[in-house]
Amino acid sequence: MNEDRLNPILTEAPPALAEDEDRAPTREEILEDIRMGIIQAKAGEGLPAREALQAMLQRIYGDAKDA
Repeated sequence: MNEDRLNPILTEAPPALAEDEDRAPTREEILEDIRMGIIQAKAGEGLPAREALQAMLQRIYGDAKDA
């Protein structure tokens, strides 16, 4: 991936959806979420991928151990 071509643009966060609104996100909302994730990752926010995956597994399976 060529990081020179990856130049996210800071934008305002979209308004939060109402809790009772049951619809699929628009293409623009999906792209905005991706942009924000890239910006946060470049800023060093969040967890490294291995830690995030381990946290998800822990949340799904709890303390279950492989036999």
